[in-house]
Amino acid sequence: MTTSIIILCVCLFLSFFFSGTETAFTASSDALMHELEKKGNHRAYLVKKIKQKPDRFLGMILFGNNVVNITATAITTSLCVLFFGAKWGVVISTFGVSFVVLIFCEIMPKTFAIRNPNTIALLVAPVISFLTLILSPIVVFMNTVVLGAMKALGLLRQEKLGDSAKTELRGVIDMQKSDSIKSERLMLKSVLDLSDVHVNDVMIHRSKMVSLDATQPTRQLITKALNSPYTRIPLWKGKKDNIVGVLHVKSLFRALQNYTEDLDAFDVLTVATKPWFILETTSLLAQLQAFRRRREHFALVIDEYGVLQGIITLEDVLEEIVGDIMDETDHPTEAALKIAPQLDGSVIVDGSSPIRDLNRHFGWDLPDDNFSTIAGLLLHETERIPKKDAVYSFYGFTFKVLEKKGNRVTSVLMTPPVETDED
Repeated sequence: MTTSIIILCVCLFLSFFFSGTETAFTASSDALMHELEKKGNHRAYLVKKIKQKPDRFLGMILFGNNVVNITATAITTSLCVLFFGAKWGVVISTFGVSFVVLIFCEIMPKTFAIRNPNTIALLVAPVISFLTLILSPIVVFMNTVVLGAMKALGLLRQEKLGDSAKTELRGVIDMQKSDSIKSERLMLKSVLDLSDVHVNDVMIHRSKMVSLDATQPTRQLITKALNSPYTRIPLWKGKKDNIVGVLHVKSLFRALQNYTEDLDAFDVLTVATKPWFILETTSLLAQLQAFRRRREHFALVIDEYGVLQGIITLEDVLEEIVGDIMDETDHPTEAALKIAPQLDGSVIVDGSSPIRDLNRHFGWDLPDDNFSTIAGLLLHETERIPKKDAVYSFYGFTFKVLEKKGNRVTSVLMTPPVETDED
């Protein structure tokens, strides 16, 4: 009887161990184990190695758990029959073992493991690695039988979720709600979005481009270049869409430093670089890689017909990741976006304000798939040119057209949805 009780206690302990270990390994962080392994943690290496073959790990755990549970049930039944007789002994054993195993060998170890998955996984990794090695012949045999049965029943199909790695990574980032890493979370999400955002979503439109006529006198060019807040300026001839070069102010001044002849005779195009044209449908990820590959920071954007649409710089791409990068020539964010917050919570914005910038600034979620500006949103949703003082409601927002210039919407009053306690 003493031996039976000792074996019963050992079986219950092993059942506790196997149940907790299964949950700990399942819930442990692969990313954390990867980092710990890089730092030389051997236990983290064992955890990664074990999780790389989940079928063997689960087979070993389930085999060990079932063996000890069945053994515990058999011993308890024999003891209960000895004390209470065959009739009541079986009943007491069944309910008694079920209660003990459920509470102390299933719920308790799994609850404890789910609260400390990484610590427990690292702690028991050597033991699990040893048991997996010892029981590998049995586990391999069981897995072979299981796979054969699943194949016969047509259950070997694997789920297809597209780019599951990126989706999973995006989900992990969204789950980190701590305010202390809010900016890091936004940047990581922006990095994942680079392949989905196109150049025309963030470029500087040609209506806002600063460019110079290459045929005007050199002295005027130098004066205008010196007064410009930009160091790279497109040069055009004949018409503004005909870009013939890109002038780098530093290159211009370097060339003029030792120039002793008549200044008006100096040809600015000799120091200008050849314009680099890219399609407006290029993704930001591809453009960032192109900037790095060509070692350039400036490109001209054209549409499918070769018509100039605007310019994009390396800074524009980086701002899509880290947010606005302010320098001595920039204005505060709200002024740059032409935002005028009102006391009632509404906001007056310029019709050309990029929706992506407004979403980032206010934490909104306005769509920008088919349009990039507030004016574009109104034109797309109303399917007409809005009239002054017209009021519309889309996506929970209220839009009122305050000003127009010709057919262009220049000022809009936006009222965001009011958050309630239920929201």
